[in-house]
Amino acid sequence: MDALDRKILLELMKNSRTPVTALAKRLRASREVVNYRISRLVKEGIILNFVTEIDLEKLGFIGAAVFISIKSAKNEEFKAFLKERGFVSWVAELSGIWNYGMSIYGRDNTELDKRFSAIYSRFKEHITGHRFTLHKKNQYFYEKYMGYMEPGISTAKGGNKPDKFIIGRKDKIILREMAKNSRIGAVELAAKAEISAPAASQRIRKMERLGIISKYSVFVDISKLSLYQYSVFVSNKKAEESERLVSYLSQHPGVSFIAEYIGDPFVEFGVAVDDPYKLRAVLQKIEDAFPNNKIIEISLFQKEFASIGPPECVFSIA
Repeated sequence: MDALDRKILLELMKNSRTPVTALAKRLRASREVVNYRISRLVKEGIILNFVTEIDLEKLGFIGAAVFISIKSAKNEEFKAFLKERGFVSWVAELSGIWNYGMSIYGRDNTELDKRFSAIYSRFKEHITGHRFTLHKKNQYFYEKYMGYMEPGISTAKGGNKPDKFIIGRKDKIILREMAKNSRIGAVELAAKAEISAPAASQRIRKMERLGIISKYSVFVDISKLSLYQYSVFVSNKKAEESERLVSYLSQHPGVSFIAEYIGDPFVEFGVAVDDPYKLRAVLQKIEDAFPNNKIIEISLFQKEFASIGPPECVFSIA
C-alpha cells in the first residue's frame, strides 16, 4: 500500500459511507482514482467488509463472548459450522489459551443459553475448554491501525441499559442490507425496501439520531497492514480503578479495542503492534500506570474470519 491507499483506508475507518466524490475532494485525487483504489483494496483482501455498527441492545438483543479450545482435527468442521449459524457475529482464530473467540446473540439469557448449547453439544467430545461471558460494553478504535486517534472519541456499544425500539419491516430491510455493505446507495436500498430513495435516506437519519446506527467503518485484514493484534485480559484488585483503566486504554495509541463483561472482574483489550517484540513494551507501560493490574492471559489473533457486524438473526422479518 502507498500513502494514498492508507489515507483512503483511514477516511473509510472514520466513515465508510463517505461518498467517493467527497473522498476525492478531501484527498485531492480524482474520483476515478479513488474508486479504483477502493476496489483494489477489496480485491486484495485488505478491506474485508464495509461495516455498519448497530446497537443491538436497542433492538432487543443481548450478546455474549465465547472462547473455545477444540481439538485440531475438528477445526475445519467447527469453522464451517459457525459460518452457518445466524446468531454468530465476530469469529477469530486465536493462538494462546483459546483456539477461537466469537460473539453470539439472542433476545434473552434463555435464547443465548440455547444457542451456546447448540455449539457445545455438537462438538462436546472435542471441546477441551470454554469461557462464556456476557457483553457489557465494547469499544473499537479502528483508526489506530493507521496511527490516528481522536482524543476523547470512541465507538462504544453497551454500557447503560438502553431503551428498546420497535422498528418496522422496512427499517429491518434497510439495516440488514447496510449490515452487509455500509456503502450501499440510497437508490438500491429503496428498491429493496420498496420505498423512495428520499424515504430510505430519512429512515437512515432517524436510526442514526436514535443511536440504533452508531458508526460506519471497515473490517480489515490487519495482517495485510503488517500488524499483529493481541487480546489481553487483565484484572485489577482495586475495583475503583476500573473506570480509570478503561479511560486510559481508550487513549493509548496501541490499544485497538476494549471489551468489558457483566459480572466479571477482568477487562479485555486489543494491542496492535508492527513487531511482536513491541508487545512487552506496551504492556509494561500500562503496568507502570496501573501496578495493581494482573495479566490473566494473552492470545494472538491468527485470523478473523467473520465480521464484527450484526448476525442475521437480528434482521428476521415476520
